[in-house]
Amino acid sequence: MTREELYQSIYTHDTIYLPPHEQETAALEVSLGCSWHKCTFCDFAKDTFCIHPLERIEHDLKILAQLRPEDTRLFFLGENAFFMSGDQILRIIELVHKYMPKVREYGMYSRIDDVLRKTEEELARLSREGIQALHIGVESGSDSILEARRKGITSAQIVEALNRLSRAGIDYYLTVIPGLGGRSFSRMHAIETARLLNKVHPRNIWCLKLKLWENTPLYKEAKAGHFDEMTPEEILREERLLIENLTVRDCLFEDTTVLDQFTIQGMLPGQKKELLGAVDYLLGLSAGQSASENC
Repeated sequence: MTREELYQSIYTHDTIYLPPHEQETAALEVSLGCSWHKCTFCDFAKDTFCIHPLERIEHDLKILAQLRPEDTRLFFLGENAFFMSGDQILRIIELVHKYMPKVREYGMYSRIDDVLRKTEEELARLSREGIQALHIGVESGSDSILEARRKGITSAQIVEALNRLSRAGIDYYLTVIPGLGGRSFSRMHAIETARLLNKVHPRNIWCLKLKLWENTPLYKEAKAGHFDEMTPEEILREERLLIENLTVRDCLFEDTTVLDQFTIQGMLPGQKKELLGAVDYLLGLSAGQSASENC
């Protein structure tokens, strides 16, 4: 088999979705689908949720070891692979030690309730065994919005879970969704999300503006007039309010979906002024383009 064919043989889908800071990391598929699969805005989790049998994971790991023998970091692929119990994760790590002995660090996607199901002792042990980073979609700090979008968690649970990770020494990279509250709750979404983020210690805040996907419940709400979708410019103004209210430290803030075509990025708090300046520049640019189109 060619190298490309070997890669294709160990992944269910042709496209692999890794977070921005894991793009160069070797990926081992350990699960499919989302254990929750009820968020009204999500079009990502299309597979029925399952954890792969250990035999399949070992088979794929042997192939990955041939392809990436020098890697020192591994991403456990799956929409919330941290759903696995601590014992399941540790068994996979044992296999990694056998086939990819240079690997020392691991990352994966997680839901907040995946963290809360584990004891502090489990989290501490997983940290000692190399679980270094979890990538978590918190989406909003507003309980009203979390409930309306059927996220299945509360802001208090988010803070509790992230504080547990901090105590265990596991970093977390958080995703939030500007526009998720719609036009009516835009200000509340920005301020309450900033308030939540200021209570924890994320390594990274990644903003991904809301996109309404066909056939999702939120898309149907919008079509029925029960959700007032925001324009890209309105979402960027909401994001500006979020940035204004952030007091996080040593945190990379980034948005790769600004006005559907730009990326902004900066370290907080040091580059807060530059981030706000970039947002203002892009808002001005957008306003200028809109004016010229209306001439």
